[in-house]
Order: sequence, then C-alpha cells, then structure tokens
Amino acid sequence: QYFEFLSFQPQIVNSPSTKPFPKPINKGLELRDIGFTYAGAPAPTLQHLNLKVKPGEAIAIVGINGAGKTTLVKLLTRLYDVSEGEIAIDGINLREFDLLELRQNIGVIFQDFSRYNLSVRDNIGFGDLRERENLPRIEKAALNSGANAVVEKLEKQYETILGKMFSEGVELSGGQWQKIGIARAFMSSAQILILDEPTAALDALAEYELFQKFRDLTKDKMTFFISHRFSTVMLADRIVVLDKSRIVEVGSHLELMENNGLYAEMFRASMANFNKELLENW
Repeated sequence: QYFEFLSFQPQIVNSPSTKPFPKPINKGLELRDIGFTYAGAPAPTLQHLNLKVKPGEAIAIVGINGAGKTTLVKLLTRLYDVSEGEIAIDGINLREFDLLELRQNIGVIFQDFSRYNLSVRDNIGFGDLRERENLPRIEKAALNSGANAVVEKLEKQYETILGKMFSEGVELSGGQWQKIGIARAFMSSAQILILDEPTAALDALAEYELFQKFRDLTKDKMTFFISHRFSTVMLADRIVVLDKSRIVEVGSHLELMENNGLYAEMFRASMANFNKELLENW
C-alpha cells in the first residue's frame, strides 16, 4: 500500500505554458457557468454557477449543510478543477496560472486547518513562508487575530512548541487554535483571502469582532467567507446563497431580506433559535 501511495500522480498540474498572475488584480474574478461533480457521484455538487467579484469586495457564502460551499472554496483555490465552465481572474482561466504563484495569491483557512506540532512562530509564519522569520510581522498578525493574548500566557511565547507530539509541547483549546489559524491568514500577502468557518469554536461576539477587524484590514483585497452566524454574514458587501447545487440569490443583507426568499427564511429561523436559547438560559 505504501508503494501504491507513492505511485499516485497529482491530478492538478501546471499547464504546458503558464501565464503570470496579475498584480494587482484589476477586473476581478468570474465564475463562468461552472459545475463540479465528484468522481462516482450520481449528481453534480455544483452546476451553472455564474458570479463576478471585484477587487476589494467581501463576499459571504451561505447555504444549508451540503449545499456545496466548501466545494466552491476548493474550486476557487484549485484544489479541484471544475468539471464544466471556467473560473477566470482578469479574464485568464485559473488553469493557466502557475500553481505555486496561484496559491501565493489566494490564501485560505479552513475550519479543519493544519495544526503543526511546531512553535507558535512557525504556526503563524507559515501564512507567508517568505516572512516566516519576520517576528514583528508575526506579532502584528497575532495582535490582529487576538492570538497575542494566548501567546502572552505561554512561558516561551512565540518559541513555545504546540501540540502533544513533543514532551515540552503545549496543547491549546479549539478557540485558541483558531486564533492562531486566523493569525496565519493575516500573515498572507495574497490578493484573495478565503475563510471557511475557521472561527466556529469562537463565541458569536468574538467572531463578529474578529470579522470586523478582518474587513478593516483587507479592504484592498478580495475576500470570501463562510459562516453560519448571520451577524457575521451581514458584514459582507454581497451574500451568495447556495441551494440544491446552484446560486439562488445574490445581494446585500437588506436586499435579500426584501426579496423574502431562502436567505430571509434562513435568517428568521436563525433569529428564532437565538431567541429560544436566550429564554432557556435566562
């Protein structure tokens, strides 16, 4: 099985002739009738998605579980290739960019982001390998994510080894790890940043404050984020609603509430659950 694993060939590779990634992005990113079907799946996970996003715009992606939100993120980062249509940046198909350069310009933090049994400095610095030894920049990223409050309590601070692989390693709580993960995102010099529910272990107020800071610090970047908390979703310039493999609504919070469609239904259900929890805990 080991040798079988070593024989696997990557499915996502560079095209024979690559094009330089635009710096800066001028026109934006576009989904052109894209679709995606997992190997062996009886039906597509996503189909006929069309969307244009401008530089500096913040997009929230919402939908029920299984709607294809994380799959869309993986297509944007080219962890998968689309089955149909194309994703373009400044009119150039994503497949035409060098993979390394593409991923230097698209930063993503998933809910299950990597937790390395290495130092705090490394865990944050991996957000930009070229700046991994730049401690002032790492400290600034930690300050922006709130991870600095975690680090200050550690005996060796940024040199503290995290995780339990080594005897001197320190294990963090889920919420503390997520602040480290967000600091890694703040380290990135990428032009496009994507957050796929990396703050799920934080309470609603902490997540809201973090996303407010995230919006302030990324005004010149194109950002996408997934969250189940509507207080956070409302911060987006536009909200994309996925349902049954398609985009069914796009607009601001106010516009979508006025449309009284699926988003408004989800928002009201969320508020009803929130009020119920308040009464039960009163």
